[in-house]
Amino acid sequence: MSERAVELLSLPEDQPCYLLDVGCGSGLSGDYLTEAGHYWVGVDISTAMLDVALQRDVEGDLLLRDMGEGLPFRPGMFDGCIRQFDGSVRVKCACFCQYLSTAVVV
Repeated sequence: MSERAVELLSLPEDQPCYLLDVGCGSGLSGDYLTEAGHYWVGVDISTAMLDVALQRDVEGDLLLRDMGEGLPFRPGMFDGCIRQFDGSVRVKCACFCQYLSTAVVV
């Protein structure tokens, strides 16, 4: 799914981008972003999941945050955003789209 999300962003080829991974969990999506040559910041509400990401030594920066309370980023800071839903969670994308130039929800 991460590969498809990045495809849908239509990012410039052969150029690293700065991406936001909302609900990053253990950082599995971030692993793909790193392999694809991008830089990323992962945001998640779960301390336990972020602990797993730290144990896995992911390359991205991690932030413990409830995105419903807003995010501490400047508008337009990211080149894109991915958010992969597990089917049980639905989040209004408008609350984080202000920080991006492009967003994809898969």
